[in-house]
Amino acid sequence: MAWTVWDRWTITGNITLRELLDWLKEKGLNAYSISCGTSLLYNSMFPRHKERLDKKVVDVAKEVAKMEVPSYRRHLDVVVACEDDDDNDVDIPLVSIYFR
Repeated sequence: MAWTVWDRWTITGNITLRELLDWLKEKGLNAYSISCGTSLLYNSMFPRHKERLDKKVVDVAKEVAKMEVPSYRRHLDVVVACEDDDDNDVDIPLVSIYFR
């Protein structure tokens, strides 16, 4: 699988953080940090963040980033930090989650 950091990955569906992590795992990537804007939605190093895993990404963004999601907004962009199975950092494209 090849990509550049200029690409964009899209996911359709109002997914949870766990579903996003699983989607990336299927690509051979271990995500350890997920951010939206300047807000950290998830980091595997923080035990309290595990409580967020079964929440919808958009709901976590609303809660953590205190962001309003207007009714016309159909997607949310997240930045994900990943490693491969050898613990090497892997730069991946921006992930757009189309929740509506």
